[in-house]
Amino acid sequence: MDERIEHRPVRSRGLVLHLVLILANSAISGYLLFLALTSQVRGVFILYLLASIITFLPAPFLFYQLYALTRAKYILSRNGIGIQWGLRTEDIPISDIEWIRLPRDFVNKVAPPPLRLPGAVLATVRDRDLGIIEYIAAEPEELVLIATPAKIFALSPGSPQAFINDFHRSAELGSFTPIQKQSSQPQLIISRLAGDKTARSFLAASLGISLLMLIAVSFIIPNLSTVPLGLEAAADRQQASPAERLILLPLLSLLVFFLDLAYGAYLYRKQGFRNAAYIVFFSSLILPISFSVLIIFILLL
Repeated sequence: MDERIEHRPVRSRGLVLHLVLILANSAISGYLLFLALTSQVRGVFILYLLASIITFLPAPFLFYQLYALTRAKYILSRNGIGIQWGLRTEDIPISDIEWIRLPRDFVNKVAPPPLRLPGAVLATVRDRDLGIIEYIAAEPEELVLIATPAKIFALSPGSPQAFINDFHRSAELGSFTPIQKQSSQPQLIISRLAGDKTARSFLAASLGISLLMLIAVSFIIPNLSTVPLGLEAAADRQQASPAERLILLPLLSLLVFFLDLAYGAYLYRKQGFRNAAYIVFFSSLILPISFSVLIIFILLL
């Protein structure tokens, strides 16, 4: 029987930092969007809206890093080592592991990662003595180095010495069938989606309609002064809004598209959830089509 032993990285600092950054990012972006929606000056509305969008851009990255950290774990077995970090998975057969050591075992200091954000120490560096080192860790300290023919993995289990002890105990039992070498990364999932005709059709249609809507709105806005969107401040109770606010429809459509893409890609990679992923991709068409019909009605009024 192949006993599996899980080790998780220390996540407290990373979770707190990412939550604080997400809350700060959301608060600033949301406040700028509020200022845009309540602004009565056409040019100022666009400036606030652009500032809100630019401020929001780091949010998806932070959310993904938070999600990846909550799922992060290193799995030891007599047949190899498995690494899971968000959508990234790495399976290292026991036959590929040349040695496993702590950084303090080396005379020269191991090359550090260029970015040391707690909870997301993810980088590939070249060490003068050891060669290529890929960091898949939560903290830059207390690392475990695992050497393979291709490169060295730097991991950060909660207790490095316990991780090494468990590895040696598992290795001493011997391996019946080494696990298959495998590497799955988010960019590979996007490539698989691009090669799937059904998924590609839904996503291309959704993105295309949203972009066409954005282009159309950019031509419509200069020819209208107000539109009946009802987005004025609550105190005003007016029926018409400045025409610039039409831009919110394609932008919201694009935001939902990327959310559907992320959730659909998550389902797509899970065995048995392919049809559920197709449903999510298909649902990404609903909002852009609905908004397009709404814009047509607005123009006909």
